[in-house]
Amino acid sequence: MESNNEYRLLEDEFKATFIKELMPGILHNFANPLNGIMGRSKLLQRRIDSLAKKLVQHHPDVSVALFEEMEKIKSDVRSVNNESEVFFGMFRDVSTKFYALATREEERISLSQMLAAEMRFADFYLEFKHEITKTLALDREIPEFMGNARELSLSFWRLIRFAMVQALNSKKKEFFLSTGHDRENVHVQIKYTIDESSRHAMNPDTGMMSAIEILKKYLAEIQFLKEDGINAIMVRIPYRVSGD
Repeated sequence: MESNNEYRLLEDEFKATFIKELMPGILHNFANPLNGIMGRSKLLQRRIDSLAKKLVQHHPDVSVALFEEMEKIKSDVRSVNNESEVFFGMFRDVSTKFYALATREEERISLSQMLAAEMRFADFYLEFKHEITKTLALDREIPEFMGNARELSLSFWRLIRFAMVQALNSKKKEFFLSTGHDRENVHVQIKYTIDESSRHAMNPDTGMMSAIEILKKYLAEIQFLKEDGINAIMVRIPYRVSGD
C-alpha cells in the first residue's frame, strides 16, 4: 500500500532537481533535433524550388504534367517550415522561462521584454490561452534597471497567475497588462475582471505576499484597485534608484 508521506518526500526531491538539473538537460536535448529539423526543412524547400525551375527550363512538358503535384509538395514543405517556426517559438518561450529561473546574477532588466515572455509562457495554461480575452500594451522604450531575473520572473508570474485565476472565475473573462515609465519609475498595470460575489478577489494569498515582499526589495510601490467589476494591480519600481 502506498505511503503518502513517502510519495510526497520523493515528489519533493524530484521537484528540487527539476529546474536546476533536469530542465536544462531536457531543453538541450530538444534543441539539437529541433535545429536539425528546421535546417533540413529549409534546405528541402530550396531544393524543391530549384528542382521546379530546372524542370521548367529543361523539361517543360514534364513540368506541365507534374505541375499540380509539385505545387502540393511545395505547399507541404512550406507548412512544415511554418510549423517548425511555431514550435521553435514555443521552445524559446519555455527555455527563456527556465533559464531565467536558474539565473543567480543580477543583470539589466527590461520589464516589457520580461513580461512579454511571461505572457507567452502563460499561454501554456490552456484555460488562460483559450478562455480569456487578453490585451497587452507594452512600452518598448521602457528604461532598464538592475535586478535578478529569477526572482522578478517568479514574482510577476505570481501576480499574473493571481489575476488569471480571478479572470477565469468571472463572467467576462478579460485580462489586460501594460507597462510604462515616467522620469523616476517603471510601472506595470494588470487589470482583470472579477466575480463580484467572490470574497477573495482582492485578498492576496501567501504566494502573492511572497511576490510582493520580493518586489519591495526593489523599493516597489504596489497598489490594489477596484472599480466596476475590474480589479487592478499597480506596480511602480524606481529604476534610477535600482541601478541607473
